[in-house]
Amino acid sequence: RAFMKKLLVAGFCLLGALCFMQAQNVDWKNYGAGIEEGDFIVRGDIGFSRHWKSLPYDGSMKVPYLEASVEYTKKLGGLPLGFGGFIGYSQDKMKESASVAGWVDAPDIEWKGEMNYINLGALANYHIQVPVEKLDVYAGLRLGLEFWNWKVDYKQPVLVTIYGNDGSLGPQWYETKKESIKKNGTNFYAGINLGASYFFTEKLGANIEVGYPQLIKIGGTAKF
Repeated sequence: RAFMKKLLVAGFCLLGALCFMQAQNVDWKNYGAGIEEGDFIVRGDIGFSRHWKSLPYDGSMKVPYLEASVEYTKKLGGLPLGFGGFIGYSQDKMKESASVAGWVDAPDIEWKGEMNYINLGALANYHIQVPVEKLDVYAGLRLGLEFWNWKVDYKQPVLVTIYGNDGSLGPQWYETKKESIKKNGTNFYAGINLGASYFFTEKLGANIEVGYPQLIKIGGTAKF
């Protein structure tokens, strides 16, 4: 979590510095990096996300958030906007165990689980032209749905005791009881983002985004 916070702060600082240094020369009515009205912008990113749901136990391992998005640039009221959609996926995993107090030689209680997230929705970005020839800066909103499901598998020992006909204590052993719990649901999804794309060639580049609930993402950008 500390590493994620550092990445988020670094991303905000980077984008904030870009905007601040170029604030006096920003063109608010044109796209940057040679982007023109009618272009398609495709992005593929990897990063970290702040999920609205979580596994019922701590100790989960975060699998990086993966996202693909497409955007069509169209001016409205003279403003350089882009409209499109996105789909994202990530997963949390966990596995823990604990001994049973007072039970000698008993197997540990074990539970493991995973939670899957799929985000799907529409996006709108407002682009800003700064005086860096190959750089496009943008800010945007996202609306959609978040589909989630989680499953937890439990394994715990059960003490089996056999008693004699006279009530005397007979053989004892441990058996393993297994149980699974599954849940799923859907949330309304709303997000904000601030990003920048730098194009190394006319068509291909790299981008970085910070925002919420996707905290920070980096990846590749292509325009057509």
